[in-house]
Amino acid sequence: MRELQIWAGNDGLSDTFTDVEAIAQSCRFRDCQHTGEPGCAVQYALETGELNFARLQNYLKLQRELDYLARKQDQRANLAEKDRWKKIHKELRRRSKR
Repeated sequence: MRELQIWAGNDGLSDTFTDVEAIAQSCRFRDCQHTGEPGCAVQYALETGELNFARLQNYLKLQRELDYLARKQDQRANLAEKDRWKKIHKELRRRSKR
């Protein structure tokens, strides 16, 4: 694959990675990130060889890029993400002082 028009949005991602999307439908949780949650059908497909690891990595990367573009275009989502990271950094600083 040379290029995927990322501006096509989630439809372009779903159309390109139909195999990953189909496997993901069988995950135990609807909000599964496919990175280590229990009952993840995608992780099971990786273990059995049904899904290529590089393909999953490409899918996750493009999904992160789409999320970034959505946050960039949506001011409210951007502020919420910024606030989330601010809280994370505050907590890390607080824990490191102990």
